[in-house]
Amino acid sequence: MSYVISIIGLGYVGVTSMACLSKMGHRVIGVDVSRDKVDLVNAGKSPISEPEVPELIARGVADGLISATMNVDSAIGQSDAIFVCVGTPSLANGDINTTYLDQVMKNIARVRHETGRCIPVFVRSTALPDVHGSLIDILTGEIGNTQPAAYCVHPEFLREGQAVYDFYNPPKTVYGCTDKVVAAVAAGLYPDIADEDIFTDPMTAALVKYADNCFHAVKVTFGNEIGQISRAFGVDSREVMDIFCKDTKLNISPRYLRPGMPFGGSCLPKDLRGVTSWCRRNALALPMLENVNLSNNMQIEQITSNILKTGKMRIGLIGLAFKDDTDDLRESPMVAIAEKLLGKGRRVEIYDPVLNTERLIGSNQNFALSALPHLARMMVDDCRQLVQDNDLIIIARARTVENFADLPWRSQQVVFDLVGLEDYSAMQGVVEGLYWHGNSGEDWRNRDRPLIRSA
Repeated sequence: MSYVISIIGLGYVGVTSMACLSKMGHRVIGVDVSRDKVDLVNAGKSPISEPEVPELIARGVADGLISATMNVDSAIGQSDAIFVCVGTPSLANGDINTTYLDQVMKNIARVRHETGRCIPVFVRSTALPDVHGSLIDILTGEIGNTQPAAYCVHPEFLREGQAVYDFYNPPKTVYGCTDKVVAAVAAGLYPDIADEDIFTDPMTAALVKYADNCFHAVKVTFGNEIGQISRAFGVDSREVMDIFCKDTKLNISPRYLRPGMPFGGSCLPKDLRGVTSWCRRNALALPMLENVNLSNNMQIEQITSNILKTGKMRIGLIGLAFKDDTDDLRESPMVAIAEKLLGKGRRVEIYDPVLNTERLIGSNQNFALSALPHLARMMVDDCRQLVQDNDLIIIARARTVENFADLPWRSQQVVFDLVGLEDYSAMQGVVEGLYWHGNSGEDWRNRDRPLIRSA
């Protein structure tokens, strides 16, 4: 299947997309406010310097599959789909400039309204979720209920210097669709690319791009800060990181990358303090690593604050240790949260079948009793009783309970899910997720949209 696709914005992403889409057999109309860029494309030349792109542009123009214009209305009117690839530069305060996006969306909305044609819109420009919400409002404000929004956030993952390779071999292909109309067109865009298409909502798709780039920045900074430490000790940082990267079970893997409970235990907080303390004493600045424990402690404070805001006085904790299947309480976030709740006058009960206070010894016992002197009296051995007797339940360990559906949940209860349960159907009360939606409030996940994934 081939489409007529307008690409608005002939910058790096727009030109690369135009070149690669034409090779797939789509007819592509490039649109830009720059006469120079339009003239270059129509002459079979590339406005950007990128391997393979000039050859693809020349071939596409020669085959009649690529043309360019400054007339955005004409291009939109001829199209089966629109790719928005305009720039989103930074403002002085760090926010992105949405001027170009707003103007393009107004043009698209007007043409769609005037022609009555539902032309799907794929936004490849990088913008935060609230920006996309505003763009959808611009679009639907003009077309009203006469046609579906047909809006898709379609982030690009192209590396300069390898953009053509990345286009045909993407790490993932993400479509954040408002409806099935745009999803159907998306399914036919890249017939020659054999990867998994990921369909989700517009807001999630928008944030995926930022998660990618923020993580890449974190990785570069992490590597360089380890490099600084290595040099200070006279160690070859390249060998350190080569060995580090061989661990694909924990280090280079999805492990520890799901939002959830803050970290704790006997290793991570202690070792972070150890290395950053040494670096401070030796005048070695590590801004990222220095602030990791600070950020972790802020997560604990935020969780506690959210719990206190409910006003509930009787609180039950499911799980106290710092992770599943252990009784290690050292620097457990839940110990800190329980201590803070007690300090604010809340009654706290705890269910953790792995934990036996009589068997705690050594530093584990010392830490637990210094934070929670009356821990033994706070423990209960029946999870059903814990749920029945408390008005707010904190789920800190998913594997601690065999079947949450069998517990006596009540409609007036509040449940704080800190682990990311998948099914809230058995819980009659209000379920609040830590960094995800529980069973209250509307979000994009509850609206009509395509399947999350399809091969």
